[in-house]
Amino acid sequence: MAFNWLADNTPRGTIVNLSSVSFDGSGNCSGNPFQYLSMTLETAITEAYNKGKIIVVAAGNDGCNTSRDSCTRLTQEFVVGATDSSRLGYGQDAKASYSRTGSNISTFAPGSNVSLLDQNGSPVTVSGTSFSAPYIAGVFAIACQAVVPYCSSTEIGTVYQALRDTGTLGTVTNPNGSTLTGATSRFIWKQAW
Repeated sequence: MAFNWLADNTPRGTIVNLSSVSFDGSGNCSGNPFQYLSMTLETAITEAYNKGKIIVVAAGNDGCNTSRDSCTRLTQEFVVGATDSSRLGYGQDAKASYSRTGSNISTFAPGSNVSLLDQNGSPVTVSGTSFSAPYIAGVFAIACQAVVPYCSSTEIGTVYQALRDTGTLGTVTNPNGSTLTGATSRFIWKQAW
């Protein structure tokens, strides 16, 4: 398993960015809530975290709760949800309608209509939490470059909390502008990047 290899073969402070497609993408959250759980995967992720790896995970795009999936339910992961710009005129960021929720989401970052280059170097516009998580992995990389001994310490949980503390609470709403429930309303501002 890749996380076992990462745990044993990479230095402390290594940043891992994970996007998982283990959910069915149907948006049907009423099925088996434990359908996508793997104790083997959870053990490997926890071991990598305990050995000082920073694990940034895309929340997922089915609108369900992060607790349904081994790739998004652990506190050892820095789980990132997606926002869109529909509420920016009101000074808010809205959770993208497809973004998962859950108390395990560490923060939100832009994920809708993200401009980037495809494999041929041509500009494309894409959406999904898989495009939110790399923003945060990049923030970790910049922060760790500035304080290398800190990020390579055994206290990765302290590093997670430091990044959470740079976010602003109460700035992410539901898509309709109502108060966000089911996840922490924290957004990592562009100025932090």
